[in-house]
Amino acid sequence: MKNNSSKEIRIFKKLTALPYLLVFLALLMPLANVSCSAKNDSKPIAQTTFYQIASGVDLEESLVEPARGQMHRMVKENPKTLDHFKSQIPNFPKMEPVHHLYGILVAIFLAALFSWFVPLASTVMGLLSMISLWSLLMKLTHISDSLGIPLLKIEAGVGLYCASFLILIGTAMNIATLVRPAVLARRERKKAKKAKS
Repeated sequence: MKNNSSKEIRIFKKLTALPYLLVFLALLMPLANVSCSAKNDSKPIAQTTFYQIASGVDLEESLVEPARGQMHRMVKENPKTLDHFKSQIPNFPKMEPVHHLYGILVAIFLAALFSWFVPLASTVMGLLSMISLWSLLMKLTHISDSLGIPLLKIEAGVGLYCASFLILIGTAMNIATLVRPAVLARRERKKAKKAKS
């Protein structure tokens, strides 16, 4: 009975790595959608992937109309607007690279690796990765709001939701891996007590 239980736990630990590994695939999808909200239109005017954000997004190339035209008009009509843009994005129209995104990928890989050996460490790495991703999105939203281009609206894309959901699944599986041995041990103690009585 114990051999079967330990075998099940080992298999379950291996399966726990799967959600974290699938996060890599989720992050290939758009991390953030920049969408036109002036006319309540949900059609994206730009879609940037995880890797484009990590290497630095060029707004001149990424934005499509009407946001690009709006940005050009604002700069042309008021030269001080360019100074304002550069105060938020020093290399405007190119955004600064976010290299620590690659660190998040490494953390997710480590979460998958640790799930085989140290479930608690895996849980911590996974949750830190998820918090970092959402913090990044909040930072991008703040930059977008600071630019003051009415048509721009940054929202979480499908990739970020998928990644977060998978990390939470991995976390739940890790917690189950930690709790299950304690539950089994308690059952064994109860059985032993009943056998003695």
